[in-house]
Amino acid sequence: MAIFSILVVLFVAQMSWWIIFQIRNSEDTKAFMTETYAGEQQRLISLLNEHYRAIYDAAGAAVKASPNMMSPHPRIADDAVSGLMRESEILGSSLADSLYFRIADDKETYILFLNRDYPGKFLGLGSPLIFRPSPKGELMRPDWVTSDIITPNPAKFAEIERQEHKHLRMFLMEGSFFIFLIILGTYLVYRSLQRTRQIRQEQLLFVHSITHELKIPITSIGLFIDTLRRRQYEPALTAELVPKMKDDLSRLNHLIDNVLQVRKLSEKQIEFRHDPIDLSDELKRFAGQLAGKFEAAGGKLHTKIEDGVRILGDIEVLIRVWESLIDNSMKYGHAGTLELTISLQKHKDDAVLEFLDNGPGIPEGMEEKLFEPFFRGDIESKKSVPGSGLGLYLAREFVRRSGGQIALGNAAEGGCIVRLTFAKIT
Repeated sequence: MAIFSILVVLFVAQMSWWIIFQIRNSEDTKAFMTETYAGEQQRLISLLNEHYRAIYDAAGAAVKASPNMMSPHPRIADDAVSGLMRESEILGSSLADSLYFRIADDKETYILFLNRDYPGKFLGLGSPLIFRPSPKGELMRPDWVTSDIITPNPAKFAEIERQEHKHLRMFLMEGSFFIFLIILGTYLVYRSLQRTRQIRQEQLLFVHSITHELKIPITSIGLFIDTLRRRQYEPALTAELVPKMKDDLSRLNHLIDNVLQVRKLSEKQIEFRHDPIDLSDELKRFAGQLAGKFEAAGGKLHTKIEDGVRILGDIEVLIRVWESLIDNSMKYGHAGTLELTISLQKHKDDAVLEFLDNGPGIPEGMEEKLFEPFFRGDIESKKSVPGSGLGLYLAREFVRRSGGQIALGNAAEGGCIVRLTFAKIT
């Protein structure tokens, strides 16, 4: 658990560092690009302004040297120039839609038209800078190109931000996935630790129950043997003690058999038959055999068995389940006032068998846990009640593997009710 916690902390720290690194790297990249673009911007603005100043000076010199020149003049032939004309020959609307310099000599004023797309062509494709549309009209100075016209390309910064967001999304998605795995791993580790504690508790309960169950009959048998030895095998005493010893041996054998059944069930060494059974007849026969034992214990047995109920199953296994349920009722019931009702009826496609007693019932929330092996609830309060906590576990496994279902509950009028459900056949 400690190693897992350290790995979780290291992973979270690593992911946080990667995210912070990506953000800082993106900011540093944008800062570097801003600085680099600013230098490139100033360099290009200077080059363009020097070029336009040279064109302006060449146009002025050409006008003075050749007042009657024809446009374009060889001295101002340049991709940045669209033409040179006398102002008197130009319509007013042409100037409104053009970008130009006004050049005057002593006699005439000339208009030097500029190619408005030239700065953009000068930058070329793929440049980190872009040329924004230049203004229309007359330019008052040759160095008219400014940082408002030549600007860094915002698409470049947008691409950096897009990559930053892409990486952040990738880290967040991967981080979320790994966080989910961490949460799942934490849950599985927690469940594993919880299951380990539960297994330890079950082992302690098993040792407690088994030693308790073994100690009582062994002690009893030892006392009986000592008594017989002291009394030199008196026939009357032997006739009284031998049946009790036999009962204790039977109890030991039943306990050992239950433990062996658990092992065989876990290793799937028990085969269950699915023979046609007249459940009504078998249950009546079982109740008839049980009546004497019940009356001897001071209890009353009632039956409500519907005729003609047939199922598929293993009658020997079912009788063992019934005996276990009856044994529980007698152990936990009120001595001398115990009443047990065995009922069997058809319900749609099912055969429903119920055992209802007037005992203390099932503690709330224990209905499922009582089916766990070796679980007996509060063991301190069960010390006076014999048992290993295997009876209901074996009963559920036997019923399930016979194709049925078993459930525990409390009856409305009090007491415990055990319901077994099987698919009936015709």
